[in-house]
Amino acid sequence: MPEAWQGYVDLYVVNSWLIIVILVVLAWAGTRRRERVPGGLQNVWEWYVEWVRGFCRDQIGEGGEKYAPLLGTLFLYILSLNLFGLVPGFITPTESLNMTAALALCVFLAVQYYGFADQGVGYLQHFIGQPLGEDLAMKLVYVLMAPIMLVVHIIGELAKPLSLAVRLFGNMFGEETAISRMAMLSAAMLPFLHGIPIPVQIINVLLHLIIGPIQAFIFFILSAAYIETATSAHEHDAHGEHGHEEAPQQAQAA
Repeated sequence: MPEAWQGYVDLYVVNSWLIIVILVVLAWAGTRRRERVPGGLQNVWEWYVEWVRGFCRDQIGEGGEKYAPLLGTLFLYILSLNLFGLVPGFITPTESLNMTAALALCVFLAVQYYGFADQGVGYLQHFIGQPLGEDLAMKLVYVLMAPIMLVVHIIGELAKPLSLAVRLFGNMFGEETAISRMAMLSAAMLPFLHGIPIPVQIINVLLHLIIGPIQAFIFFILSAAYIETATSAHEHDAHGEHGHEEAPQQAQAA
């Protein structure tokens, strides 16, 4: 990077935007001439879309396909970020806490949005818990405990993006640091090896090829779990009301 750019250009941001451009070009190339019988890149994209939709349906429940665009983009983008540093001349953007925090913040805002969109104002009930009972004593305990439950649930909600950001950053930063240190060790050993380079960092590179996809999938599945938690209360209430309606009918039939 030119010295005049230092302090103004963040290489992590530049690499992340480069990945965005590459993914957009690949998406355009695979969908610009769609055919009834897919082949090549179109076949790869269709397989990926179907896999993400199926995962969202299984993980979140019926109608979970509507979250596939967000979750599918997150997984593919983070996977590319994690592996980009293995390309000579580039770096891994997710070894920066700023990058992982931005991704976690997107998930946090999306979860809150989906919660309110699915349940409306009733989503706030999630932060103070459900009533303990119908009698006066239980209602009084519920009112007294509501402020404490509110604080606890807010802390819990804030801990989710923090966990996502720190977990991804810690794993990728540690792996990148290990690769760079092993590469420096390999260079330091050259005088003792008669000028024959031995890439001792190759083991860490192979581990990176495993850890990168695993961390992307963990971020992906936790994001889906958070969305499922924020949107499932409304579904559970609906199932409960449906069950209460069916019970008298079954009793009458008996």
